[in-house]
Amino acid sequence: MERTDVYLQIITSQPWLLSPFVIAVFAYFLVPRAYRLFVSIALLAPWLQIGSSQELSLIAAAAKLTSGFAFLLVAYSAWTHPGPKRRLPGVLWIYPAMALVWIVAIIGVNEPIVAVVLRIQWLCFTISAISLVSTVVTYADFKRIINSFTVGCLVALIIPISALILFPRESFLKGVGRFTPWGTNSNQVGMLFALSAPLLGYAMMTWPKKYKPFLIFMLSITLGMALLTASRQTNVAILMTSIPIIWVLSKRPIITMLGVTIAAIGIGWIMSIGADISPMERLTNFQTGRPQLWSRYITEVFSQRPLTGLLGTTDGYYFKSPIIGMHPHSAWMNMMYHGGLMLFVPMFSMVVYSCYSGLRVWRRRKQLVGDPLLYSIAYLLLLAMYVQGCFNQVVYWPTYTWSFLHVVMASFFICVWHDIRDGDVNDVLRDEWDDEEQEELEDFVDYRVPA
Repeated sequence: MERTDVYLQIITSQPWLLSPFVIAVFAYFLVPRAYRLFVSIALLAPWLQIGSSQELSLIAAAAKLTSGFAFLLVAYSAWTHPGPKRRLPGVLWIYPAMALVWIVAIIGVNEPIVAVVLRIQWLCFTISAISLVSTVVTYADFKRIINSFTVGCLVALIIPISALILFPRESFLKGVGRFTPWGTNSNQVGMLFALSAPLLGYAMMTWPKKYKPFLIFMLSITLGMALLTASRQTNVAILMTSIPIIWVLSKRPIITMLGVTIAAIGIGWIMSIGADISPMERLTNFQTGRPQLWSRYITEVFSQRPLTGLLGTTDGYYFKSPIIGMHPHSAWMNMMYHGGLMLFVPMFSMVVYSCYSGLRVWRRRKQLVGDPLLYSIAYLLLLAMYVQGCFNQVVYWPTYTWSFLHVVMASFFICVWHDIRDGDVNDVLRDEWDDEEQEELEDFVDYRVPA
């Protein structure tokens, strides 16, 4: 029985488990309307991380099954957020439209309740992401979203850190040795680390100086835990998004040396706990059985129903093909299995178009208002998400902050590219800053990311 199905049975028999989340929702409405969007975004990462921590038992079950409400809370906050809203390009509605197609495609599988619940959460997910992007009218709005995700990641990191401190030996998978805090799959918790690393790195460089030692220490702990997962896709994503940060730090040797010293303490502490357990040699071993698995899916599964996937079938399984016996370990292969080309083609078209839009925005980053470094990090983060999607379906799974931010970033770059294409690049994301404030930003940002 799949874990989500077990969670459904637990919540059905013990609905009182939802009470902490009901209380959290009521507390949310006590927050002034202008701050609700920030709070709702910051709640996402810890809420979703609790849901993936299966050893937290009942509270994890409640968090897992209420994650759709968390996204709706973000959507409601965006709809009621004071201030102007941007006009959204029609192409963005492909996301919720394909979410509906996804539901129809898998509705006949053997575990329909679990499948439909997850796909409805993805529908809520896409609507929330698009609604959030509609609030990004100025660069300050974009920074608000980045800062709120950063705060959320800081809170969410407490969960794996607590497991490592309280139960260091139990936090590693027996017989394998990979870091699995509170029972979270190492590749899945790795996405929290892959998202936290660039956000904390940017915060370390731009937040007030009094926070820098704490941020550097948290970043070092994050990097240490990422290594302990022995997840290649996690560490590749971190490496990709670190390139612009490393480039900038190379121009600040004194700050870099201080940061390295603090980071060495954090990483050293983490490694002292689990380096003798985690199989980190796996990071240098690029052998994998995924190509053979994909080949079998293509020849044995996709060849039977290439256009419609599971649509109209009654003998399929949501999580894996009964013919293969394993899930496809790829977001794109998973799409083909569920919905065939009718789902894959529109969704992969959004991948191509968001990458194209991001590239066009990135090439004009120095003409846009704000920090060129942030645009570079955001674009590389989007690319890292798609690269990770080649090897894991998390990027289109509706229970991870990583996948939510993927839709947000893709939609953001598409919106900004449309603004640039249809108007003056110098007016994009510009608010009513006065000259003094703009000069202060230019004095602070004394670096340039290479073209």
